[in-house]
Amino acid sequence: MTDKRKRLTVYLHPEDDSQDARAMEIIESVPLRTRGEFFRAAIVGGSALYQLDKRLPYLLAMLFDGQLTADQLVGIIQQTTGWQPSTASIQDVIAACAGQVPAPSVLPEPVGSADGEGQARNNFKRMLKKD
Repeated sequence: MTDKRKRLTVYLHPEDDSQDARAMEIIESVPLRTRGEFFRAAIVGGSALYQLDKRLPYLLAMLFDGQLTADQLVGIIQQTTGWQPSTASIQDVIAACAGQVPAPSVLPEPVGSADGEGQARNNFKRMLKKD
């Protein structure tokens, strides 16, 4: 790898893609003088996700609907990489100390439109199905 800087050009198509439109909204909310650093952070962050699992940046881009929660992000990482948190919930610790089997954790209800989860979420589910 060289020490030379690299200029990147990316095109977003907000009129054709809802994820691109949402990304444009976020980009336009970032002050002009810090946008370059924002773009750099987004590229480096996407690269870090790619290093964990090549599918992660694509899945997150596909699921970017403005309502993605931290719990959903952790769930996506768990499902794609098999990673399990190295910390336990307080309920699990208390149950283990009491010699009880902890109740399964309740996942948050997915937020979807009234007429379904949307094409992006359906695509994501299809990608994760094992044949």
